[in-house]
Amino acid sequence: MFADLHMHSKASDGTNSPSEVVRLAKEHGLSCISLTDHDTIDGLEEAIGASSRYEIEVIPGIEFNCYYQDQEIHILGYFINYHDKNFTEKLEEMKKLRNDRAKAILKKLNELGIDISIEDVLEFTSEKFIGRPHIARAMVKKNYVESVKEAFEKYIGVGAPAYVERYRITPFEAINLILENGGVPVLAHPGLLQDDSIIEELAPKGLIGIEVYHSKHTTEDVEKYLNKAKKYKLIITGGSDFHGIEVDGRDLLGTIKLDYEYVKILKSKAKNFVEISK
Repeated sequence: MFADLHMHSKASDGTNSPSEVVRLAKEHGLSCISLTDHDTIDGLEEAIGASSRYEIEVIPGIEFNCYYQDQEIHILGYFINYHDKNFTEKLEEMKKLRNDRAKAILKKLNELGIDISIEDVLEFTSEKFIGRPHIARAMVKKNYVESVKEAFEKYIGVGAPAYVERYRITPFEAINLILENGGVPVLAHPGLLQDDSIIEELAPKGLIGIEVYHSKHTTEDVEKYLNKAKKYKLIITGGSDFHGIEVDGRDLLGTIKLDYEYVKILKSKAKNFVEISK
C-alpha cells in the first residue's frame, strides 16, 4: 500500500477536478492520497465523496502559502476539520484578499496593453480561487504569451511588471491554525527553500512533520531531511505535489509512493482522526 500526500485540484491551481484527482491516483496504483489545495478546503467534500467510489483513502488536507524572513514557506495540514467555523472563516478572509490581488494584477496587465478581463480568467477557475496560474492560462489562450512559464517570467512573476505582492500568513500562524483545528502541521518540500534553517525555529513551535519525499527532491535532499527529521523528532511524509500535466509539464503521479506505514504514524498524531475513529 502506497500514499501520495501532496496533491492539488481545480479548487486551487490544479487542472483536474477533485474527483478526477482521486480517480487518477487510483489508476496509478495508490491506496491513499491527501488533497492539499492552496489555502482552501473547497475541493475536500468532492474528493472524499469520490473515495468510496474509487476505493481509495482520502485524507483531508490543505497547504498554506506562508512568508517569513524573505522567503516563501509552505505548511501542509493533515486530518483537518474542514467544517470548523473558526478555520473556515480564516480561509474566507484569505480568499477575499487573494481575489483582490488578482484584480490588481489584471489592472496592471491592462495598463501594459494586455487585454485580459476577469471573465477571461474565470474560464480556468471559479471565483472561489483566482490565482496567478489562472491569469497565465488566460494570457496563453489570448496569445499574449506562448506558455504559463513565459507569462510568469515576463509579466506576473516576482519582480515582473504586473506582479502584486500577496497577503500571506507566517508559518508559525499556519502551524497554530492547524494545531488548534486538531490537524497535523508538516513542512512542505524543504529542499526548495532558500534557507532551510527555518526548521530549527519551527520544530519547537509545534511543527510535527517534514515532507522528506517530494518530486523535486534529490537523493541528497532525501538523506538530508531524513537526518533532520530524526534530529528534531519530526514524522516523515511525502508527496508528488501533483497539479496536472499542463502545470507540471509531466505526469507527477506515481513519482512518489510513500509507504503506508508513514500514514499510520501520521494518523497517530492527528486529534481529528482519533475523533473520527471513535
